[in-house]
Amino acid sequence: MNRRLWIKLQIFLATACVAFTVSGQDTLRGNLTMGLEDVAQIKQRAQAGDAAQVALGDCLASSFHASEALRWYKKAAAQGNLEGEFHLGQMLLFGAPGIPANLSVQPDPTEGIRWTFVAATNYHPYACWNMGKALSQGLGVSTNLIAAYAWLRLFSETTPGSIVGRVQMNELALKLDVSSLQEAQKLAGEFKAGRWQAPIIRSIPEGDPRLKLNGITFGGKIPLAVINGKTLSEGETAKIAIKPATMNIKCLKIDKDAVTIAVEGEDIPRRIQFQ
Repeated sequence: MNRRLWIKLQIFLATACVAFTVSGQDTLRGNLTMGLEDVAQIKQRAQAGDAAQVALGDCLASSFHASEALRWYKKAAAQGNLEGEFHLGQMLLFGAPGIPANLSVQPDPTEGIRWTFVAATNYHPYACWNMGKALSQGLGVSTNLIAAYAWLRLFSETTPGSIVGRVQMNELALKLDVSSLQEAQKLAGEFKAGRWQAPIIRSIPEGDPRLKLNGITFGGKIPLAVINGKTLSEGETAKIAIKPATMNIKCLKIDKDAVTIAVEGEDIPRRIQFQ
């Protein structure tokens, strides 16, 4: 194997490992806790407001009880627990699978980016990485490659051995011109000194004249919403007849008086309320 191919292989393996570290850490830590700790004691401590709330959340997430895990991450975050803030932000930013499906968490990028920013500005390394991903992809925020580069640079400089952070940072560097890179490097220095730039949160447009929220029910095992006569649970999709064509929508979140949906072909969700 020649040297260049070997280096590429090492970078690929490092990238895969770090990606697993971020996306799979709840599962890994939860499984270790399930196998080595007394969950009954953890639940008692968590109920009393202890930092064990994060450990309990990890256990629930590893068992695909994502919505229940989210509840404990919220409790920990509300007490200023850094790990709780990070996990809450990540789960809301990207969503999480649940078994059965009603235990899944649908992405709420707007709220997710708020908590991710809180954790990142307290120097949680992987929250910094998630800020870089969100800003480069426009998840919950307006796309900003300069700020994304700055966050990835902060991650790569504060996380030992973070090859993946440097790779992603350099991929962004290829997309930026020299003046933008200089601005991004200056911004990274500001971040490192604790002078933060708050991201521009993307607001969710209200309503769509073509869609009508007919009803919401919370009486059964899962909440249901009726939109233009179609009954949907969170995560379900439907084809709505809109003369002279059709519209494909996905139900993202059901609240007491409104529903957040994704419309195929649009990159920003919409919120529908009773008319």
